[in-house]
Amino acid sequence: MRFVTICLIGTGYMAGQPAAPEPYHHTVYEDARVRILEVPLESHGPAAPHRHDTDLVWVNGTEIHFSRANVPHAERNNEVIIELLQPQTSPHNVCGEILPGEYLHCHEPGSEWLGANLQMQFETDQTRFGILQIAPNAKLAVPPADVAPLLIALEGTEAEAISRANGATAGSGSRRTLKTSDVVRYPADQVTEIQNTGKTAARFLIVEFGGPGE
Repeated sequence: MRFVTICLIGTGYMAGQPAAPEPYHHTVYEDARVRILEVPLESHGPAAPHRHDTDLVWVNGTEIHFSRANVPHAERNNEVIIELLQPQTSPHNVCGEILPGEYLHCHEPGSEWLGANLQMQFETDQTRFGILQIAPNAKLAVPPADVAPLLIALEGTEAEAISRANGATAGSGSRRTLKTSDVVRYPADQVTEIQNTGKTAARFLIVEFGGPGE
């Protein structure tokens, strides 16, 4: 089973002193906003508690959590951790109680996701997080965006990504098999569809970017 961490470099600070990098972090994806690291903890035991030097969001099963920088954290198997490389302002709940005791500000996802089973959970002024579910044998077209969202396959997902240039005929383009922790992100000039090839709902963490951080 794979474990994914999205972080700056997988290092942190303990008691104000730099900590050694986690030895099992392997870069999967990175851009100016996030870095994704694979951490196969299952064969090595749990990671020691450490601190990340940026704000982070992590998914454990069906739950999303948020923490500010420099709060002790220990990864567990099958989590997805997103360490945010840009400053995050005004974190608040949407349809999930990610910040305990804070009000929910539940709203529908953007109209570009019309018909998708997507529930937004949490957001800041710069970044939005939601859980997307695709039924078995169903297919979903990823909405085009100037800044493409990240789709991160969560535990148990079996799916396929079909991508082609905008305007190209259906059936052309490339296909990619997706499994737990794989990241999907394509430029705005491409059309991308996700097809659930498994027997249960395919689940993705959606990460959208926008607002003052752009």
